[in-house]
Amino acid sequence: MKKIAVIVVLFMAIALVLSSCDEEVVNSGPCTVRWAGIRISTYGMRSSFGKDNFPSETDMAGYAEKMAGCYEGSNGAYILIVGELHSEGCGLSFPVSGSYDYISGSKYDRYDSYLDECDKRGIDVWLQVEPGNADLVTLAKLVLDQYGKHSCVKGFGIDVEWHKPVEGVDEGTRLSDSDAQRVLSKVRSYNPEYTVFVKHWDYRWLPSRMDGLIYVNDSQQFESMDHVIAEFSDWASRYAPQPVMFQIGYNADKAIWNSYTNPAKQFGQAIVDACNSGNDVGIIWVDMTLSQVINKTNL
Repeated sequence: MKKIAVIVVLFMAIALVLSSCDEEVVNSGPCTVRWAGIRISTYGMRSSFGKDNFPSETDMAGYAEKMAGCYEGSNGAYILIVGELHSEGCGLSFPVSGSYDYISGSKYDRYDSYLDECDKRGIDVWLQVEPGNADLVTLAKLVLDQYGKHSCVKGFGIDVEWHKPVEGVDEGTRLSDSDAQRVLSKVRSYNPEYTVFVKHWDYRWLPSRMDGLIYVNDSQQFESMDHVIAEFSDWASRYAPQPVMFQIGYNADKAIWNSYTNPAKQFGQAIVDACNSGNDVGIIWVDMTLSQVINKTNL
């Protein structure tokens, strides 16, 4: 009987190994650039284009379309920061009725007309917050109550670097699986097709791989192109088969990306070419340097 039991266990182990091998085969292969576009923040765009020269709705949409034109088959996209870190909380880009801990609103809506333009052009938009100590579910509700009417909106985003930040540390507090699921459930109560992205440069601060999440890497300060490729390809592999996005183009890495004649296309493509985990990928150019590369983006 013991011998039979051992044989059964052995066959089960072999089957498990073969099953995992099959899964790896299914999930492996070239990555596909599904989205290409830009990150938008008030501070980043002003830094790039000047305080008094914030891009118009049509210009902003054109930048996303130009990025998408660099990657065949991709769709234009925004990571649109509608809630920026304010003191210890989150300042939203629209008026807020009522009183909430660590949440404030603005006098006027900043981005509704930009989303109108995205609706017309079919640009995909994720609405991101820098939450501070604000409750994530409350933020998701306020943001989607305001902007969920727009067909361009594809979901909600959390910059975990600014999630319950600890004084003197710029890494934020890890987003637990349970909190991520809580936010995802709230977001999908508005639209079951919505997704939630979680952003950080270190996977240890992000929740586990789960359906409905997109994992955004915003690493910078790389030593070389080899370092860039190693970091992002490992990230894609870690979260496969879930989608990932790479937020690239920081000033800290200008010596690397500016060596290309067409950085928005060639720098991003070099990263994607090194990924073989089969994920859908987003290439998102950061706003602080957008004005430096957009005119080099030859389609």
